[in-house]
Amino acid sequence: MGKPLVGPAGWSYEDWKGIVYPSRAPRGFDPLVFIASFFGCVELNSTFYRPPTARMSESWARKTPDGFLFTAKLWERFTHDDEPFTDADVKLVQEGMAPLLASGKLAALLLQFPWSFKDGPDARDRVRRIADAFREWAPLVIEVRHRSWLDAFDFLDELKLSFCNIDQPRSSTSISGTHRVTGPVAYVRFHGRNAKAWFSKEAGRDEKYDYLYAPAEMKGWAEAIAGMRAERVFVILNNHFRGKAVVNALQLKRLLGQDASIPETLRDAYPAAFE
Repeated sequence: MGKPLVGPAGWSYEDWKGIVYPSRAPRGFDPLVFIASFFGCVELNSTFYRPPTARMSESWARKTPDGFLFTAKLWERFTHDDEPFTDADVKLVQEGMAPLLASGKLAALLLQFPWSFKDGPDARDRVRRIADAFREWAPLVIEVRHRSWLDAFDFLDELKLSFCNIDQPRSSTSISGTHRVTGPVAYVRFHGRNAKAWFSKEAGRDEKYDYLYAPAEMKGWAEAIAGMRAERVFVILNNHFRGKAVVNALQLKRLLGQDASIPETLRDAYPAAFE
C-alpha cells in the first residue's frame, strides 16, 4: 500500500485568485501545473457536468508530472438523470478520457449520487448497469449519501465497487464519518460541516462548501486514514470556497507525515492555519 494521496476537488475557482493563486499571475501561469506542484492527485469536477474531449484529457496528462494521478467524477447523465443512459453515452465518456487512461494517470472513476438516491431494487439495477459499463475500464468508487446504503455493503462488494467515505453535515438520514474500505481503492471526500447552508434550499454552491476544518477535526481523520488498507488511498477536499480545501489538504498532509510546502498567498490569507 502506498502513502495516502491528498488533493483538492478541482482547481478552477475564481475565488482562489489571490488566495491559492497569485493575484497577478505571471505570464504562462497554469493553475493545474501549480496545484500539481503541491499535491500528488486531484479530482476532476468538470467531468461531472460534461464529458471531456480527448484533447482536454491529453492536455491534463501532459501538464502534470510522472506519478501524478487524477480521479474523475462520472458524468451526471449516469448518476442524476431520470432517463437511462445509452451505449453512446458510455462511448462518449470513454473516448474523452482515453488519453488519461493511456497515460496511467486515471486512478479511479467516482460515481457520485445525490442524497435522494436511496437503496432499492431500481437503484441497484442502475448501479449495476454503470458498473457493468465501466468495471473493466477503470477502478470504480461509489459515493452515496443516504444511510439506507449502509446495509448494502455486500452488494457493493459483489460489484467490486469501492465505497466513498464522506464527511458532511449530519442528519438522521445521511451518511457521514464512515471509515469503510471495499474494493482496491480507499476513498475519502470532505464536503465541510456548514449545516445551516447545506440544508438550505436558498444557499448557493459557495455557501454550502464554505467551511474550514479545525485542526482537531483533521487530526481525527488523519488517524483513520492512516489505518486504511487498500492498494491506493485517496483523500479529496471539496470545501473549496476561498481555498479552504487547499488549507485543509496541506494540513492533512502534514498530519500524515508528508512534506507540505505552503503557497505564500495561502499562508498570508490563513496565517493561523500554518503556525
